[in-house]
Amino acid sequence: DSGYLPRAVMLLDGLMVRLGLHGRAIIPMVVGTGCNVPAILATRTLESKRERLILATIIVMAVPCSAQTVIIIGTVGQQSGLLWAGLIYLVLLALALVLGRVLHVVLRAEPASLVIEIPELSMPSPSNILSKTWLRINDFFIIAFPLLLAGSLLLELLMAYNILDALVDPLSFITVGLLGLPPAIIVALIFGVLRKEMALQILFVIFSLTASADLGQVLTPQQLFVFALVMATYMPCIGVFSALTKEFGLKEAVAVSMASIAMAFLLGGTANFLLSL
Repeated sequence: DSGYLPRAVMLLDGLMVRLGLHGRAIIPMVVGTGCNVPAILATRTLESKRERLILATIIVMAVPCSAQTVIIIGTVGQQSGLLWAGLIYLVLLALALVLGRVLHVVLRAEPASLVIEIPELSMPSPSNILSKTWLRINDFFIIAFPLLLAGSLLLELLMAYNILDALVDPLSFITVGLLGLPPAIIVALIFGVLRKEMALQILFVIFSLTASADLGQVLTPQQLFVFALVMATYMPCIGVFSALTKEFGLKEAVAVSMASIAMAFLLGGTANFLLSL
């Protein structure tokens, strides 16, 4: 409402065109640092489904929401320092650029030209801000909240009947073999599908730590880095999956989710290998 974002759109148009998008794509990416659900909904501002799908894929895999930032800062940032946490953000930035370029080549088409009016800078109206904020909050509750509630009930049932514990050993080839993490970490990864910040909370439950305890007591700095990197690119939470399904259809939502899981394990396995040298 202040008129600044259209200026940012114009400034970044040259970079975004190289990714098969245009400058307007930067707005959903900024929104995504808060929550990926409204970011996916905000891709509606782009003209073609191709551009929207490229942008949604980048947001899901390479734009960390506030919950993922909590995990990055709460693990790597706290134990290894902000430089190591910053390295994860550099990896995500590189991933966004590579993903955009690859998808631009695979989904071949010329990006739409940008036509945008540059308004004068002005003082935002409080009533406009409140009404638009309410519309976005309303969208979240309609699209994401029902699935979050259903997912919570399902996870509680799985825990009550110890079904999650039964998955620890069969999936240890991923956690231990590929990622170099304790086998029980798979429970935190499963909870991360519901809500990303829950994965960090579950770590304290798994290792029977108090809220003031130090994760460095049970995980090495290398393991914390790998865990945070995986969670930063791992499958979108169930709310984001709901938004993807609404905007693009079930087929595309499943494809993006499976691709994000594969990318997370690829990056995590590579980081584990390099840090083990």
